[in-house]
Amino acid sequence: MVIPLSLADVLAENKVPIAAIAVCVVLALISTLDPDYELLALVPVVICGIPIAREVIEDFRELRISAETLVISAIIGCVILGEYLAAAEIAILMSLGGLLEEMVGRTARSGLESLGSLRVQHTHVIDGEDITDAPTDSVRIGSRIRVLPGETIPLDGIIIQGRSSLNKMVITGESVPVDVTVGDEVMAGTGNLQGSLDIEVTRTDADSTVSRLEELLKDASAGKSRIVNAADKWAKWILLTAAVLTVSVYILTGDVYRALTIMVVFCPCAFVLATPTGVMATAGNMVRNGVLLRNTDAIEGLASVDTVLLDKTGTLTEGKIVSRGYTDVSSGIQSETMEGMMSALESRSEHPLGRAIAMARTPCGDVGDFSSISGQGVRGIVDGKEMFMGNRTLMESFCRNGLEEVLAQTRGIPSTVVYVGLSGSTVGYVTLEDRIKDTSASAVDELRSEGLRTVMITGDSSAVGRSVTEELGLDDVVWECLPETKLRCVEHFEKDGHVCMIGDGVNDAPSLKRATVGISMGTLGNDIAVESSDIVLMNDDLGTVPGLVRLCRRSVLTIHTGLALAMGINIAGAALAAVGWLDPIAGAVMHNMGSLAVILLSSTLLWTDTWTARGQPKLDKRRYPALDHEI
Repeated sequence: MVIPLSLADVLAENKVPIAAIAVCVVLALISTLDPDYELLALVPVVICGIPIAREVIEDFRELRISAETLVISAIIGCVILGEYLAAAEIAILMSLGGLLEEMVGRTARSGLESLGSLRVQHTHVIDGEDITDAPTDSVRIGSRIRVLPGETIPLDGIIIQGRSSLNKMVITGESVPVDVTVGDEVMAGTGNLQGSLDIEVTRTDADSTVSRLEELLKDASAGKSRIVNAADKWAKWILLTAAVLTVSVYILTGDVYRALTIMVVFCPCAFVLATPTGVMATAGNMVRNGVLLRNTDAIEGLASVDTVLLDKTGTLTEGKIVSRGYTDVSSGIQSETMEGMMSALESRSEHPLGRAIAMARTPCGDVGDFSSISGQGVRGIVDGKEMFMGNRTLMESFCRNGLEEVLAQTRGIPSTVVYVGLSGSTVGYVTLEDRIKDTSASAVDELRSEGLRTVMITGDSSAVGRSVTEELGLDDVVWECLPETKLRCVEHFEKDGHVCMIGDGVNDAPSLKRATVGISMGTLGNDIAVESSDIVLMNDDLGTVPGLVRLCRRSVLTIHTGLALAMGINIAGAALAAVGWLDPIAGAVMHNMGSLAVILLSSTLLWTDTWTARGQPKLDKRRYPALDHEI
């Protein structure tokens, strides 16, 4: 009963189950014990040969010649010559190779598939004093939901009550739980470890982090990379070479067994199996470390990159503006009092800079007659005094007195400056900064240790750009960049090399698309930036990039090494067969063992650790020639 069931499985699924392979091995061994059982070897030929034959038929329909063509030719040749055991061995070993490839691929995909399995079907919705369970896809933006300890957060939102620790391992790769409290953003798919959380929903189920990741996974699994296509192209040439050698050896020796052995040993199976296995294993390694591969070409591309262009805000910095304090020039009022008045005035503003100033100090004073002047700043009456806060244009319009003195003090300050005016005079200024991420400096050092040139491209002023560049040890900076300027930077550097662009905003999207490899910072970043990139850092951690570069270099080296190993085995086997030292059975064993070895070599990329910092900078701490804004 086992054999018919296995055959049915083969016919239905176009693959050989492990149970059927085991039966085929037993039958092949029995056929060697007694000549009377020799025909039993034909059963493995049929069972294991069906998927190969179906592949060949499909290739013929599409006018394509593949490695399976040579394999099926060798099997048919062995059967015609009465070498049933050799035919069975070829078919069995090919099935084992395919099974091993599937196992490696399944292991590599498991991390990807786990991301798509985080969708929560029902959500606890807060309705006044009541809690009701509702389908997650029916919950709308602005609704309030409750997540209990041990549950998975179903939707993206902001915590409005409670505190807890979240497990973000599957989404971002962070191994340490993250503490959260009121006001913090939370992502769908993260695990709530401790307290009960009330969350205001900011994204529907269709637009949640989990849904967006599922869409990205579909993109990541589609298409072939350049390195896979190149391997397929080489496989065709190997196939042609094998055919020529087979015919030539038969003409020269008249020995059909030698010719058949060459056909068996020279099959380009490793080129067909090993390369996609290596790519898939690399993608699986990335996912386990918080990186999503959207375009498999990026593996080969990142391995060849020599320049890394980095956006500042949200990439090197946290993207959160904080006030560094008020500097009084001529108001005659205590700084604490002025800061309280400024906080009161800016508490009415919706501008990010205004919110940063308002949060720096407890508001002090009554505000009246408030108005926001688009593109310039705000004004209002605070404790009976007319106060202005904004840029130089606002001060030139309403607070000319004392402006030159304040401008002289702020000239060259490597921070964003908001000027403060009181009763028609400019009396001081507030400096604001975007905090540099904790991992940025070490990431830049590691990138330089890999021999990569690092250049920051930012829309900020020259003073801010130079300050961040010096602090992080970057090789150069281009400031006051518009989207088209960033695009020209990519084109400039790609004249002489390969560029990796890292960014997170809409203005980075054209550059991410144009660069050899585009890396976007996080799935919660801008949709356009993510869609334009080849790789997504789900944990927003720039410190991941050096390990990513090392992994891609290791991946390309491993795949090329495997292909060279396979080629060497093929050549050696063909030479041994040509002189008569290898029969069809031995040739089948040699070829298939070589293919399995190459697949195992590629599969090591699943567990390769390239993420640990290593080495010293290979580049001197020198300055490259300064870049101008015309590139």
